[in-house]
Amino acid sequence: MSINYNEPVTFGRSGSAAGLNCEGIDFSDDGDRSWTCAPVAELDVQLPFARQDVAIEVNASPFLVPDVLLVQNVFVFLGGLFVGYYSLKGHTIRSFPVNRGVVSGRATRLALVIPTATSPHALELSEDLRELGIYLTSITFKTMP
Repeated sequence: MSINYNEPVTFGRSGSAAGLNCEGIDFSDDGDRSWTCAPVAELDVQLPFARQDVAIEVNASPFLVPDVLLVQNVFVFLGGLFVGYYSLKGHTIRSFPVNRGVVSGRATRLALVIPTATSPHALELSEDLRELGIYLTSITFKTMP
């Protein structure tokens, strides 16, 4: 499925991300968000050939546990190339610039690596075995002026 610039890829059971060959993202929850459920969350993206630089905008909230898990670390890769890193301590929208040469017009893999993802079961909070990292609302590929 092709993605258009400046149009968000949405999450949740009926979001557009469900059609992007995703791994490590749980689409079973109702609503407009999805948990990453593994230390690596990936989706296939096919963007039109880039005529200018782009930015990847990630709208997400972290899985946190007071006094135990205070931050989620997120590394962003596009086509195997490192794009950016951030520490997520609360809901935020972060943007990462990408050189237009990285966007080829062919399908490529967007990866969110979250080494701090952990399961509520491992923290003895519930029986949930998913390794929760971030709660994704949207990812948008924006053209840069």
